Order: sequence, then structure tokens, then C-alpha cells
Amino acid sequence: MKKTYSYWLLIFGGLLLQTACFNGYTSWEKDVTVNQIDFEKLRYALDGKDTIAIIGYLKTPGLIEDYPCAADWVHFTKDWKLELLRLNKSMVINNFEYSKDCWIRFKAKDHSVICVFPDDIIIQGYECRGGGGASGIQTGFYENGRLKYFYSHEDLQIGEVLCNGGVFSIIGLHQDGSLMECTLARDATINGKIYESGEHIYIDTDGIVKVL
Repeated sequence: MKKTYSYWLLIFGGLLLQTACFNGYTSWEKDVTVNQIDFEKLRYALDGKDTIAIIGYLKTPGLIEDYPCAADWVHFTKDWKLELLRLNKSMVINNFEYSKDCWIRFKAKDHSVICVFPDDIIIQGYECRGGGGASGIQTGFYENGRLKYFYSHEDLQIGEVLCNGGVFSIIGLHQDGSLMECTLARDATINGKIYESGEHIYIDTDGIVKVL
């Protein structure tokens, strides 16, 4: 579980910055058309000699895999499956309606969505931080569109637990909306045990608590 927490803390700083882990790139190809998509520029991310991702900047807005993409950055897997885009208009994905200008990234494992909203937004009763473009603060969803991870401006009460707000304090929910993880804003007693303010806790679906 610690790996999951660390991963989310690292990625909130920017969708595009994730490419920094690649070992190398090809040179930019300018004004090219590949797979019937017109790019201002395009290059391939490499691991040795193997292509592991494709990065491009679209010349014009258009549909890719039925997603309305803005004329902006797009990322693809090595097999040309869309991985990152900015929406040119609102769209329902996995039962949730994302607004125009949302940055969308699809997780390869289950095609669930990680999103940077253009502005703050209320989801399932919680104010989730947005803004910042591709390098903004991310909100994560389950494959069925339920809220999974988000960041709050203020400390937030979920059940009996007061969770820290702020950009360094991720809040996670189970699919039923119950608390999955957060950093404690004050001491909390859970299942008869006291957990101290500042500890980051993970609560599994059986109610077992771990300190991460």
C-alpha cells in the first residue's frame, strides 16, 4: 500500500512530466501525418532501441478513438492506444461526465481515468482541487467512474476521521465512498486504537488499518 501512496504523491505534479522516466527519445518529426493523425510534431520514447510510448502535439482538434481531442499534447502507448489527451468538449467516460479542457490519462491496467480538471469541482459531495493544466493536481477514478483519489483545499471530515487537506495530502475512497486513506489532521480512534495526527493511514475493505 505504501507504493500506491508514494506513486500518487509523485504523479500529482504533472501528467506530462511522467515522460522524464524514459531512457531516451527520437528526434522530433515536424508536420507529419501518422495513423491518419496530423501532428505539429511527434517523437518516440525509447527504452534502449524499443519504443515504449509515443508523444505528439496535434495540429488541429479532432476525434481519436472517438475521444474529442484538443489541439494539444497527446500520448499513446507503443501500440498507438490513446493514453493522454485534453478534451475539446465534454464527454462521458466510464459513467462520469468530464468537462471540456479536462486533461485525461488512462491507466493501462484497467482503463480507469486520472484527470486534471480545469477548475475545482464537486464530486460525490467533496470539493476536489483542479486547475493547473497538464501539470495540475490530479483526481483519480475507479473503472466504473466512482471517485477514488483527490486533493482538498481544506481539512475534510470523512466518517469519524478528519483528513488533512492540501496538495501534499491525498485522500482516497473505497468504491462505496468510505475512507480508504488519508493523512490525519488530528488524532483518531479507529477500532479502539489511537492513531496520531500526521500519520498517513490506509483502511482496507475489512476495516483493518495500516500506517503507511
